[in-house]
Amino acid sequence: MTTNLGQIYDELLFRAGKDLRGGYITPDDFNRAINIVNQRYLNTLVDNFEKDREITSDLQTFIKTLGSPQYPAMSFTPVLQGRPERGGYATIPADIWYQATASFLEILNKECSYETNYRSVEFVSQHEFDAKMRNSITSPVDNPQENDPILVTRNDKYFIYPYMPRITFTYIREPIQPVFDYDIINGIPVYLPPGSVHVNSSVQPVGTPSLSVEFEYPESCVDHLTDLIKTYIGIGNENQWNIQTQMPSKV
Repeated sequence: MTTNLGQIYDELLFRAGKDLRGGYITPDDFNRAINIVNQRYLNTLVDNFEKDREITSDLQTFIKTLGSPQYPAMSFTPVLQGRPERGGYATIPADIWYQATASFLEILNKECSYETNYRSVEFVSQHEFDAKMRNSITSPVDNPQENDPILVTRNDKYFIYPYMPRITFTYIREPIQPVFDYDIINGIPVYLPPGSVHVNSSVQPVGTPSLSVEFEYPESCVDHLTDLIKTYIGIGNENQWNIQTQMPSKV
């Protein structure tokens, strides 16, 4: 995103029609708002993905694949050595927001050669897991050639049945939390972009590196994010003073 948080903050003040000296939009208010909007907007993108099963350009940044050139595959530890039917387990990634797909490379012996085949791993809930494992026809342990392996969540672990050492795992990762860091200059908050330093001691000691972190969304999302921030702050102001602090949207 080429538009930084300082520009979004200025645009927000302009759209909201408020002067900072009125006390309605402080940097602290702005930081709370961008944190909430950052998560809510990703939830909206995930909802669209669930509906259309299509990865949009807005969502592409947050797609992470374990088992790609950038990241190692998800590795599993067997529950019991030599007993693949007992399954294996792996720690759920700390930055996961939404699990998407998983697969593994199956190697098939063909006389003096071999063939490879990518097969999917099925995500199941606990009650689905219980039903599948009790049925010898649908069980991936009893019928590994007919059924894809299954992955079930228990506490902070993924359990896979039957056990396999590693899989390719694609998911939507958690967005990095944006931060608006600033100095107060002539009574006005002045944004400090990442890589800059504080020029006075109004917020942090002089020379302290800025803690600012930008949104990760593409430039096409700026207007929507700004409107969401404005709405969030406006609702908060209405709740605090019991007055409407933003004009309702026109239909």
